[in-house]
Amino acid sequence: MLGAALTAVLLGTSLTAPASAGPGKQPPAQRLKWGDCAGSHVPELRCARVKVPLDHRKPQGRKIEVMISRLPATDQAKRRGVLLSARGGPGQHGGLYLPLDYADNMAPEARARYDLIGFDVRFLEQSTPITCGYPSEEPEGFWNRGAQSRAEFELHVVEARQYARDCQKHAGWALPHATLENIARDMDVIRTALGEKRISFLGADALGTVGAIYATLFPQRTDRFVLDNPLDPSKLWQQSRIERISLMEKGFDDFSAWIAARDDEFGLGTTAAQVERTVSDMWKDAPFHAGGREWTGDELVYYTILGVFFDAFAWPMAANLSAIRRGDEPPAPWPLYPGVRPGVSGVPVDNHTAVSTAYMCAESPWQTKTESYWRDLQKYTPLYPNFGVAAANVFPCAFWSYRKDNRVTVGGRHTPPALVLGATGNSIVPLSNARAVATALRGSRLVVENAHGHELYPFFGSACVQDRANRYLATGELPRADVRCPAPTQTG
Repeated sequence: MLGAALTAVLLGTSLTAPASAGPGKQPPAQRLKWGDCAGSHVPELRCARVKVPLDHRKPQGRKIEVMISRLPATDQAKRRGVLLSARGGPGQHGGLYLPLDYADNMAPEARARYDLIGFDVRFLEQSTPITCGYPSEEPEGFWNRGAQSRAEFELHVVEARQYARDCQKHAGWALPHATLENIARDMDVIRTALGEKRISFLGADALGTVGAIYATLFPQRTDRFVLDNPLDPSKLWQQSRIERISLMEKGFDDFSAWIAARDDEFGLGTTAAQVERTVSDMWKDAPFHAGGREWTGDELVYYTILGVFFDAFAWPMAANLSAIRRGDEPPAPWPLYPGVRPGVSGVPVDNHTAVSTAYMCAESPWQTKTESYWRDLQKYTPLYPNFGVAAANVFPCAFWSYRKDNRVTVGGRHTPPALVLGATGNSIVPLSNARAVATALRGSRLVVENAHGHELYPFFGSACVQDRANRYLATGELPRADVRCPAPTQTG
């Protein structure tokens, strides 16, 4: 029941470094054909397709296409170069349109200096999309199940094994090549296609880790990199799922206490324990009707998780849960299932779920004995009753046909420094992950937000975070030492 909504939180990343930059030779320059971006009504945003090797060890072999977008710098006289952007897990939608979001939130002096480049990672949406042959997405595009009993666990074993078989059947040609390292290598092909000697980069979560991998593989081509709550590459992916359980329980405790202090507004309980009981009972009672539609447990869990993860979402998600409990329509609806923008065609209906699963399974080996997952459930569910039932449960990667450790060791003597962002109350990625990446990239500076939060720049961070990131992108100036920002004022 704590199903797919939770896996969005359970993605991670791991770094282990090769000795040289690349399996293949430098790709030849491409002539890009720029045109309108499907799904966008902003004429300044232009799109083009870049051909990249399916297997970068065989650069002359089969090619796939990666769709990129470009929003020009606002001051060509001050233009420094290009800033590639990516965020979330590899299956997160909307990467092609990130330049529009960032342009509206970056400081003018930083925005002026870069052409903003977005892209769909390989196999996602408009970049040679894959399917596992399913008729719909999982909530938020993540395969996940929560087992409350041995019988449910055995059912999930069957479902996970079948999902792995179906992915192999429909996308077996792509599965070995769905790795963070290959995204980094695709970025270097994009750099060449754009005619740039170096690139700057803004990435969050697993795609922030991609930035650390790129800096390791291509240090001479790395300019200004902002890595926002990146995952620790050495803990991809199963270990990172387990590590997050305690963080999520703590975040739920904090969110519940915040709601309880406002019981006259939300009516979900006067203590944190009462709120947790009320909300978890809603999960268990689902599906039920409210506000003219049926709500599943996964959907309610997802609204809860948004409130746990981001201080800025605390009020709207608490208000949504309160309204749904009363049988009303939520006042702050949020998309529950991934989808493509109107005008975008050719994307399989289960693409985001297929992509997120493919990357998690191809990057690093998983336990293959199903009994080990059952033991984890028995261990973690009593300790973490709200989130242990899903985070420790069996996953399709247990049955994946392709098994190899594809992690890159990040860092090295010649790796350039980056600006790394983290948050003390991050319920998705432990602060230790950002510290590990900042330590691996020598000379990097870590800016820590004293709050719940994840994608800090340029969306949810305090002025302290925004100022450091904007200054670095505009001038290249890193803080003299690591920075601990004061807690921002929470709304509501």
